[in-house]
Amino acid sequence: MCGGKGSRMAQDLSVEKPMILLRGKPMVEYVLDAIVGSRKFSSIFAVVSYHTARTTTYLQRHRYCLDGIVELINTSGIDYSTDLGQLIQLLRSSQLFIVPSDIPLLRIGTVNEIVKRWNPSSNFSSVLLEKDFVTKLGLNPSIVIHFEGVEYCHSGISIIDTSQIFIGSDAIESYIIMNRKEIAFNINTKYDLEALNFEIS
Repeated sequence: MCGGKGSRMAQDLSVEKPMILLRGKPMVEYVLDAIVGSRKFSSIFAVVSYHTARTTTYLQRHRYCLDGIVELINTSGIDYSTDLGQLIQLLRSSQLFIVPSDIPLLRIGTVNEIVKRWNPSSNFSSVLLEKDFVTKLGLNPSIVIHFEGVEYCHSGISIIDTSQIFIGSDAIESYIIMNRKEIAFNINTKYDLEALNFEIS
């Protein structure tokens, strides 16, 4: 998912969020390297919108797209939920591994572990981290949920079985709990970016 407004960082940056450079590479490329390198997926899509025109141009010229490994899908860019809904409708009867473009520490091994731990009986699985684990890394999660007496935050990664999701029906959500540094750094604010730069320096 790389078509959002990046509104929480827009006032602090002159570049689209997926194109923030880390060691000379855009964040979105680190994520794609992990997804492609895992060899777990029959198709890989970069979901873009008019908000991320530079990201779109960059990806169109990228070797992954030129070689047919990654395809681009354009969504409305209204908001994350709307874009995700459009993606679900477009890719019906699919099992989708959804990952945002702003977790640049994502690694192949973590992708493989998430897929291995996924419960196929759930039509919507979210990868969570314990809030205490995240805050100890110098991060301030914006969305916190309570589950079995513990505070968690979303990594942004989820697995959705679109063949089991119907309009008006409730999602059968399950959670995969993974306290991993490489998925904790979900870069939404300048403070997250500062914490990331400190981590990799």
